[in-house]
Amino acid sequence: METEIQYRLASEFSSEEITVFKKIVMEAGEVSPDTFDSLILKQPRLLFVGNTSNPVGVGALKVPNDSYKKRVFASAGSSYDSADFDVELGWVVSRQSGKGSRMAALLAEGTRLYATVREENLHMQHLLEKNGFRQSGNHYLSKDRKYYLLLFVKL
Repeated sequence: METEIQYRLASEFSSEEITVFKKIVMEAGEVSPDTFDSLILKQPRLLFVGNTSNPVGVGALKVPNDSYKKRVFASAGSSYDSADFDVELGWVVSRQSGKGSRMAALLAEGTRLYATVREENLHMQHLLEKNGFRQSGNHYLSKDRKYYLLLFVKL
């Protein structure tokens, strides 16, 4: 049986669906409530795998703030110009084994994308590389200084 996929602009989801998405990414430690609320207004493309009331996975193509994007590329010591990347793959959370690969493939369609991933998340790093991303620069401490991140780009 084929798993249901919902993939569209944030404004095309109900407020209840956005609340479900936010809860999942917050529980996974992928975003702070303040950041989420401002970024959702920028109309990212959201992905729900399974039904939207209790999805088995979520993800997004986000429209990042310029200051954040500049900080990420500078912190990683990337040789790329952050201004060349308009969209960030992120908020990817799989709640069921085996769904991450399909989610990453859907979200990674297109070019000039970037993503950040925790250094210890080898599975996500593999999925990014499998979908045309390459690490750029070096690891750097997260803003809250709790873990190291890596920057990946897709040209």
